[in-house]
Amino acid sequence: MFHVCGPHRLTSWVIYQLERMALEKSAWTLATERSALRLFFQDRALTDSIELPKRRKREIKRSRQSAVRDRHINLDNWHHVIDFCLACGLRREELRDLYVREVYRRDHDGQLVAFVRHGKGGKDREVAVFPGREEAVLSQIAGRDPHEHVFPRLSGLLDIHSYRRQFAQELYEYCSGRTLPPQKDRLQSADLDQDAALYVSRCLGHNRPDIIFGHYLH
Repeated sequence: MFHVCGPHRLTSWVIYQLERMALEKSAWTLATERSALRLFFQDRALTDSIELPKRRKREIKRSRQSAVRDRHINLDNWHHVIDFCLACGLRREELRDLYVREVYRRDHDGQLVAFVRHGKGGKDREVAVFPGREEAVLSQIAGRDPHEHVFPRLSGLLDIHSYRRQFAQELYEYCSGRTLPPQKDRLQSADLDQDAALYVSRCLGHNRPDIIFGHYLH
């Protein structure tokens, strides 16, 4: 159930958000959509008269348990993609759009990276390959035309986000030297290694440690 704060005019965007709330879209989805509308119209107060539901970490279910789709795919046929994901942590769209020529070693330090064009927010970034997992990446581009896509086909049944989450957790442990608590326990924000969290966040295409803390490390 939604609550409207104070007097307001029912603009088309207010109506749109009320309809989305009536459809019981998650608090996370509603907040993301509001932010997108405000950015597009350059209006920080757009739909400000609507009080959105509170976002609670316990309600995040994405990629944290077995999904029905997992029973309809033979993962043995997709290890090359899974291993690549665990080495780079790219989103589905970023994997789909990645060209062979966009996997390379940087001149100044020899680090193997994957270059993401127009990632989230339209930003480009270089993602350093997870130390020790270079072969999983190099094996997918060896001897191939630089103008080919690395993955001409990706199954829609692959839970790419779960591999991205595993990449984030393992990279955080590697960079921080700290072991994450068991899933049944909670990582306390005071225990978060801010430098490691920020680095992982940037690899994933964010620039906020709180995103890593709330969505990937728990």
